[in-house]
Amino acid sequence: RFAAFGLLAAVWLGPCAWGAGGAESGQSALPASRLQTAMTLYAGGITLGKLDMDATIRGDDYHLVANLETGGMVNALWQAEIQATSSGKIAGKTLAPALYDSFNTQRSKKQQVSLTYENGAPRLYADPVYSTTGYEVKPEEKKDTLDPLSAVMYIVSTVGAEAGNACAVTAHVFDGRRRYDVELSKIKDTQVNMDNGLYKGKALLCEIRYKQLAGFRPKLLKASDSFPKIYAWIASFPS
Repeated sequence: RFAAFGLLAAVWLGPCAWGAGGAESGQSALPASRLQTAMTLYAGGITLGKLDMDATIRGDDYHLVANLETGGMVNALWQAEIQATSSGKIAGKTLAPALYDSFNTQRSKKQQVSLTYENGAPRLYADPVYSTTGYEVKPEEKKDTLDPLSAVMYIVSTVGAEAGNACAVTAHVFDGRRRYDVELSKIKDTQVNMDNGLYKGKALLCEIRYKQLAGFRPKLLKASDSFPKIYAWIASFPS
């Protein structure tokens, strides 16, 4: 049986001062922090995908920039090379996204998707327009969900996790045409020694469960039944 493994490393890089020649009023005058995240997933030695994310947090506001490239087994279900941004607010134990933009840069599958949020409900713009007839996501299923990029931020920032357990978190995600949950649970405490020397030390081994809920074609639901378990080593440390 194949097992999929990944490393999710979150690195806080600040706080740092913003602006020059005097502070501005409001959020722009607040100190900011950066969160850099790199994640690679593997199954049986085959790469499933890579994600690089750079987040800026200032006060309660966050802004994310990311690049995603799928690979290996994931490409059998969904193939993409995506550049994306997301912005919103940290609202207690959750995130409240405001705007999500993504661009699939693959030549044969160019796609722009935008989600704008009002009172926790996302509004979709897609070019080309998505064809969702017969597998729509209901309005109540979209309510209080995260865009895919904010979901990554929600997980790695531990905003919604239990105290002392970064693995105890579930992200409710709507990506414009699909509704799914990403659930993490702790397997054990462990040690990580990355080959590239980026990190060596304590981490958590988590199991990731991907639960499809709505908006999926029947053949995609069937294909996902044989998808392997995914695990992630999660480590957070200040620079």
